[in-house]
Amino acid sequence: NLVLPGIGSFCVIDDALVSKEDVASNFFVTSNQAETIGNKSRAEVACENLHELNPDVLGAFQHVPKLQNIDDWKEILHKETSGKTKLLVIASDLDPQVLETLSAQCSTLRLPLVMVQSYGLMGCVKLQLSGKVPLLDPKPANAPPDLRLKKSFPALDEFCRSIDLDTLESHEHGHVPYPIILLKAIAAWRASHDGNDPKTFPEKNEFKETIKKMSKDINKEVNFEEAIQYAYLAYTERDVCLPEDLGQDTTSTLAKLFQALDTFRSKHNGRLPLNGAIPDMTASTNHYVKLQQIYKTQAEQDLAEMKDLCGGKDNIPEDDVQSFCANVFSVTQMSTRSLVEEISTQPNEEIMDDLKMNLMDPYEVESHTPLLWYLGLRACHAFFKKQGRYPGTKDDWEADAPLLEEEYKAVALHYGLADEALVQSSGADICHELTRYANAELHNIGSVVGGVASQEAVKIITGQYIPLNNTYLFNGIVAVGGVYKF
Repeated sequence: NLVLPGIGSFCVIDDALVSKEDVASNFFVTSNQAETIGNKSRAEVACENLHELNPDVLGAFQHVPKLQNIDDWKEILHKETSGKTKLLVIASDLDPQVLETLSAQCSTLRLPLVMVQSYGLMGCVKLQLSGKVPLLDPKPANAPPDLRLKKSFPALDEFCRSIDLDTLESHEHGHVPYPIILLKAIAAWRASHDGNDPKTFPEKNEFKETIKKMSKDINKEVNFEEAIQYAYLAYTERDVCLPEDLGQDTTSTLAKLFQALDTFRSKHNGRLPLNGAIPDMTASTNHYVKLQQIYKTQAEQDLAEMKDLCGGKDNIPEDDVQSFCANVFSVTQMSTRSLVEEISTQPNEEIMDDLKMNLMDPYEVESHTPLLWYLGLRACHAFFKKQGRYPGTKDDWEADAPLLEEEYKAVALHYGLADEALVQSSGADICHELTRYANAELHNIGSVVGGVASQEAVKIITGQYIPLNNTYLFNGIVAVGGVYKF
């Protein structure tokens, strides 16, 4: 899911040699490589087979003596960051101590980390975004079209004046683009209302009636129906929302882009860079193409000016400036707590309240609510740190269940959930089931969480869409998942 689409390069880091178990269960260690058992690095074999998926992607591997003995990942990660503009670390099924050490190093180095674990019928994906990760193309759902009708621009005004609705034939009248209808309607409204826009609810309804009266037959002219539907675009405008915690930051890419935006707005009487895209609408081909060209030309001019304003600011790629201008109303940034912070520090009251709210709206089979099973996975990690193994990996596996339940109670207390009735009633059954798994990895669960992890990785690499914040738990028993912020 990452190599096939064409990431720039990848590096596999592992400490194991190829084993019989790998040949039997690992997709990237094939049966014809059985002769490598015990004498070839698993990282090397996996790298070779991954590279075959897409020869255009550069592949590398590092075989290390023992992952548990790495106290400082900085040197290993620094080797991989050399010459690269972006680096993403993906940790798959690492032992808790190794994972925590890696988490701390990634937090220090401000490297995004995706943690993936498949544990029996449970799967978990956790994102760690230290610092402020800019999201320049979040693609919000149901965003209104960026037509700038309240504060228009000269080329659009000129095109609007060139169309005389009173002289058009019925067919032409029914194919005038609705932005032109709205521009004419709001101009007439302002002329009769001392230059003011509709403000109250009755005035807004009256404005819609004005548009309706401009139609020759409202029942046949779909373009006027569209104008009534989007009437609000003529008297409202979206404003830029500064991302939370931007604060006094003046050095990040996003901060520099907003500095350039302030300069642009001051030069253009508050107008923002134009997106340039227009939605589908009822219009003649000539009118639609002309309107499309007008918006595209203006957007290109705004982008060129923004690039000039950013020209003196170091390390702002042109693609970032373009994405920023195209999504100026929705750009944001995101950060999460590190895994080490989550384990060592109790969550704040807001997070605790959110977790409790999730338990107040459980899955239809309450004991299968994903949050409960996440607490169980955290308990398994705590068990490993004390015992040096996962629960259920001895012959007398059921003896581990009570020990795991004690860890479960401690984890629930850490997250402020120890007194929740659902946590108390489900703990024993969950711990028994997790002990029974004995850290087995099932192909179907691995496939699900691997797909989710790669999807989130692409979001972080491209800056498109909004990554999950910050933990996804998939319960494979009932095929239900949940996203929780810790």
